[in-house]
Amino acid sequence: MFCLIRSAVPFFLTISFIFVLFSPARADPLTSAPVVPWEEENAEDSATNNAIGTEEISPRRLSLKDLEDFTEEKFNFSPLEDIYSGRIVDELHQYGYDLFSNTDEPPENKIPVGTVQDDYVLSTGDKLEVILRGQVSRRSIYDVNSQGFIVIEDFAPLFAAGKTLGNIRSALEDAAAQMHNTQVFVSLSGVRQISVSVIGHVIAPGRKNLTAFHSALDALSAAKGIKKTGSLRRIKLVRKGRSYPIDLYNLLMSNSSGADKLLQDGDRIIVPPIGPTAAISGAVKRAGIYELVKGEKLNRTQMLGLAGGVLTPGNNRYVKLEVTKEGEETVQDIETSVDRLFGDGSILMVAQAEKKRTRDVTLSGHTRQPGAHDIKKAKSLSDLIKDEKILGNDIYPLIGVIERRDANQLTKTLLEFSPRQVLQKTFDRRLNEGDIVHLFSMMQIQNIENAKETDRQPLLHEASLQHEAPQKKDDTFIKDPLINSYLRERSAFVRGSVRRPGAYPVAGNTTLDSVLAVAGGTTLEANTSNIEVTSRLTGKDHQAQGRSGIRRITVNFHDDNPADVLIGPGDTVRVNQKYQRVEDQSVTILGEVNHPGRYDLMAGDTMLSLLERAGGITLQGYPDGAIFSRASERKREQNRYRAQAQDLELKLASSLQNLDKDKKPDMAQISAVQGLVTQLKGAKAVGRITVEADPGSLKADHEQDILLEAGDRIYIPKRPLNVRVAGEVLSPAALQFRKGKSPGDYIREAGGTTYYADKERAFVVYPDGSAQPLQVSAWSHQANFIPPGSTIVVPRDPEPFNFLEGAERISQIFANLAISGLYIDAIGDD
Repeated sequence: MFCLIRSAVPFFLTISFIFVLFSPARADPLTSAPVVPWEEENAEDSATNNAIGTEEISPRRLSLKDLEDFTEEKFNFSPLEDIYSGRIVDELHQYGYDLFSNTDEPPENKIPVGTVQDDYVLSTGDKLEVILRGQVSRRSIYDVNSQGFIVIEDFAPLFAAGKTLGNIRSALEDAAAQMHNTQVFVSLSGVRQISVSVIGHVIAPGRKNLTAFHSALDALSAAKGIKKTGSLRRIKLVRKGRSYPIDLYNLLMSNSSGADKLLQDGDRIIVPPIGPTAAISGAVKRAGIYELVKGEKLNRTQMLGLAGGVLTPGNNRYVKLEVTKEGEETVQDIETSVDRLFGDGSILMVAQAEKKRTRDVTLSGHTRQPGAHDIKKAKSLSDLIKDEKILGNDIYPLIGVIERRDANQLTKTLLEFSPRQVLQKTFDRRLNEGDIVHLFSMMQIQNIENAKETDRQPLLHEASLQHEAPQKKDDTFIKDPLINSYLRERSAFVRGSVRRPGAYPVAGNTTLDSVLAVAGGTTLEANTSNIEVTSRLTGKDHQAQGRSGIRRITVNFHDDNPADVLIGPGDTVRVNQKYQRVEDQSVTILGEVNHPGRYDLMAGDTMLSLLERAGGITLQGYPDGAIFSRASERKREQNRYRAQAQDLELKLASSLQNLDKDKKPDMAQISAVQGLVTQLKGAKAVGRITVEADPGSLKADHEQDILLEAGDRIYIPKRPLNVRVAGEVLSPAALQFRKGKSPGDYIREAGGTTYYADKERAFVVYPDGSAQPLQVSAWSHQANFIPPGSTIVVPRDPEPFNFLEGAERISQIFANLAISGLYIDAIGDD
């Protein structure tokens, strides 16, 4: 089946490749479908053709070589690899051919790192660097010429071809000794070029120009490496009619090879076809297809040596696959390691034996001594958990789980126990070989419910983990869904006045004081004389209670010993309160009161009671102008600002997509909307409510005495002698109050309205927070009494925003922003 799939995939992709080549080009590369992998090579050409307006690509006839090159490039599977992989349903690759995959082109003038030895034989084309110091100082490079001589000024010509570098150095030193106070230094500066032929099964055969310091391996690299049809073990270096064998396996496996032999001019390197092969698969360190020496057969040990040995020692299974002369595949278990059984076409499969520890038990989870323990020393739970030092700091004491293999059912069974009872020597259980004892932390128990959804969708959870980046091990969750379910089934529930209410698994029946202890104990307001315990009844108790099967009792810690009250799985414990808990709630009063500041809040507190606690209003206080800000109103107002900003952004985006150019906004209109959006996003809500703050009025009419809520802020201003003018006026200011002045008078004193003012929507906000529209247009002279402490607001004309749908509401938005700016400083921040 695997072989069929492997054969089908290249066929399918090849057909797809043909389809792509004959398909018309896309008109627009930016809107076309994504380029599939086999289109990537032609994507740039296609984009170029599209850019110049070509409607289609002219089809061309594909040759067999095109398809072979495409398959080899995309899949890189040789026929030999396909055959071996198909026989064992596993992916195998030929060993050693990646040696040339990442090699660079050999340099044309390669000189070895370090000093060139004196035994290097010079020849025509070599270059020497000669340095003279003393009476004559000179540094020059000289070539060994075509006659084999090296000609240096002030020296007689020296015949260098065929001589060693040491010979030439000695000759020059002797000649320099005849000169007064002169030293000579000689080194090899350049290496002669040689021509080497690389032929046979290489990727780029032909003549290669190298240097005398290049080796046979360098020549093979210059030929782009050996094809998978070529041999790595029977390479020949032919020099002057004599052949030298090169086995690259010696280089790859034992760092010894004739491949490092230096080349000479006229050398030939011949790579013959690959010889006999055998494959090794399974639990080995280097599975693959290996070339054998011709006529050689290997034993099991030698085969494993090629693959680097088995992954793990032990009772591994060795299977030999071989094809007979009749073409049938035979399978044979190999027991002996000395018989030479593996030849051309053989496959050695290594199956790793299941590793099973014997005569041990495993301690797992929240413990200081995790791992395997000798069953001779841990025959029971009390032997394994001897004292508290074995347990982790955050151990959950009410339940642990023994995971045991049921030999009869061939399934996993779970057994419960209480670590606390084991330490108290009130419970023990014998352990069997192979048992796994699980201990849990408090955090794992608290996260059992969080793991429930993961357990319901295990495949989805597993798939999501595969795409996450590697993370540290998370020990706050129990990974085994079976254990999670087992613990949930045995949970008792603790509610009410405890510090950590929730579900707590218990092993059998445990005591009430133990359950309350793992729940963090009772809180300060707990009524320990009124604790309800609701239990499920079983056996005779169940029959006595009729069909309900439920019993509820009340426990009083003063009369009942909690250690005598048993709590089992499914039971519920509720700890009632003895008094109302004091919450950390407060209100703030600022301004003209005798004791401003933050006051704690109790149920039933009112405005009058707060004013009395604050020492009353000062003589300068102005209760009619009290600013009352409520937290819930501030939240609603803030949300409203946010929603208005979002609405404006959507409307602006919609208008920009308008196909009618005449209806599209200009840059000034766009900038105005963006500025308003920014204002709305940064605006702070006031949340003002109109209230009565005069103590006398509150005493006379209790219905006006508002109940306070947590977060309320009250500001009592000084008695004002001015009227504020805000909004679209030239000089917003607080102007002196005078009887008989009209709203228009105050606006004129503020410099009059701006160009963007919407006078028809002007309004006044009275000191108590109530508002009333004004008539300040040129055609209306209606007089309004403006008391001191009032604020006249002239909103902005929404005309620049007329291109938006619902632009008439823009004026109200500007008015609200103006009012918020006036009062936010008075009430302070949350």
